[in-house]
Amino acid sequence: MRWIRIFITFVGVLMAYPMHLAHAQDAYPTRPIKIVVPFPPGGSVDVVARLLVVPLQERLGQPVVVENRPGAVGTIGSNAVARSAPDGHTLLMTIGAHTIVPALMQPMPYDAAADFAPVSLLASARNVLVARPDFAAPDLRALVRMAKNDPAKISYSTAGNGSTTHMMVKMFESAAGVNLFHVPYQGGAASLQAVLGSQTDLNAGVSTTVQPMLKAGKLRALAIVGDQRSSLFPDVPTFGELGYPGIRGDSWIGMFAPARTPAPILVRVQSEIKRLLSSPDMRAKLEVQGLEVVASSPAEFAKQIREELTGFAAFAKTANMKME
Repeated sequence: MRWIRIFITFVGVLMAYPMHLAHAQDAYPTRPIKIVVPFPPGGSVDVVARLLVVPLQERLGQPVVVENRPGAVGTIGSNAVARSAPDGHTLLMTIGAHTIVPALMQPMPYDAAADFAPVSLLASARNVLVARPDFAAPDLRALVRMAKNDPAKISYSTAGNGSTTHMMVKMFESAAGVNLFHVPYQGGAASLQAVLGSQTDLNAGVSTTVQPMLKAGKLRALAIVGDQRSSLFPDVPTFGELGYPGIRGDSWIGMFAPARTPAPILVRVQSEIKRLLSSPDMRAKLEVQGLEVVASSPAEFAKQIREELTGFAAFAKTANMKME
């Protein structure tokens, strides 16, 4: 009889578990939701976060606010989220630097994989190497020749050490056998102003940031990442076309929750975001920003994070790349 009672209890627990998960999803959210953006206002991730605020709070029935907590290539704001309660009321919206910085910074204040629960990859953009109009090299091949003849005299600006644009250039340097002079800034907007003001020769930027300046003729694009040319920049060759395949560092925007956040809450947030991103109006707004909508599942995003952490760590070790 004792074993029968244990069996009945066990079956009861199993039957109650899905109901418990469903209740967690139905009850969420119970108070305002904070989306932490670990970079200054005005960047692509900040723009996307603010585009989602109003429709997301209409869907979830609670206020949604964006809090910018910049510094240390996104690690200050990210660390704050990692230390937050795993209840879905504090979320992180960040960029691809999330998987690059751990390869360069030691010690890290958090584990980029274990301390976060991936919610969704929202959107992605192409990284582009651009030059000011009066720069002597007309194309990437000419840039390589210049760099080999006069090492470390060509400067480039990025959104900061450990940014996806920084990684893109380091991979290019390794593949081409050249060295360029890196000038890191805090954020993509500031790094773009550096090349526009002729403080640097080049800028490794994101399509969302450089697109208006390219259209206005204030910058020239030398190469873009990706397996195929971008529909936004059909005249710009890829690094692969020019003889440098395998250069990565695409800029993506994704959302995370603290680790141990219940799965039903992750699914609820992801499903609402996917619904919003699939609307023609939101897609149009993001495409204007040079972004391609992705809206992946938590499992798909988690797989990408693991692969990128492994790949970038391996490259950083081979290239002896560290935080400058």
